[in-house]
Amino acid sequence: MNLFKLKIKNTTYGISFSFFFVIALVTICSATQTEKLLMTLVCCALHELGHLVLMTAFGSSPQEIVVYGGGIRITPDNKQLSKYHELAVLFGGVAVNFALCLLSYMANGGGFFCQVNFLLGALNLLPFRYFDGGRILALLANGKACELFRALFILLSAAAMIHMILHGIVSISFAATFCFIVLSEVIY
Repeated sequence: MNLFKLKIKNTTYGISFSFFFVIALVTICSATQTEKLLMTLVCCALHELGHLVLMTAFGSSPQEIVVYGGGIRITPDNKQLSKYHELAVLFGGVAVNFALCLLSYMANGGGFFCQVNFLLGALNLLPFRYFDGGRILALLANGKACELFRALFILLSAAAMIHMILHGIVSISFAATFCFIVLSEVIY
C-alpha cells in the first residue's frame, strides 16, 4: 500500500508506509547501525539504477517506481522488450552491485560497502519469483523446470536453516529472509 503517490509524465512515483518504518528504525539505532542501514539503502538504490539505465537505453521506461521498506520496486511500462533486452535489464542491477563490490575491494580491500553489494547481487540472483534471478530463470526455462529449481532451492535453504539451528548458529536475518522467500513463492 502506497502512502504517497505522484505522477510525473508517464511514471508514477510512490513511497510506501514500510519505507517510513525503516527510516524510523534507523533513527533509533546507534550511529554505526544507522550508517550501515543508510549505506545498504544506497546500495539498493544503485542496484535499481542499474535496471533503470538499461531499461531507458532499450527504449523502455518505468510505469511505476515505489520505495518501500524492502527496497525499490520498478514496474516497467507495457512496451515489450525483446527477451535479450529484458535479460540485460534484469542483470543490470546485479552487475552494478558486483562492479561496486569489485571496485570497493580493489580500492580499499573490501569493507561493509563491498560486502553489502556482494550480498545484494548474490541475493538478487536467487531463483525465486520476487528476485531478478527468478525472473531470469522464467525467461530461460519452462515452467516445470522453474518450479523444480525453486523447490530445490527452498529445500536447500530449509536444510541450511535446520543445520544452523541444530548447531546453535541461528541467524535472524537468514531466518527472516527464508520466511520472506517462502511467503513470496506462495503469494506472488
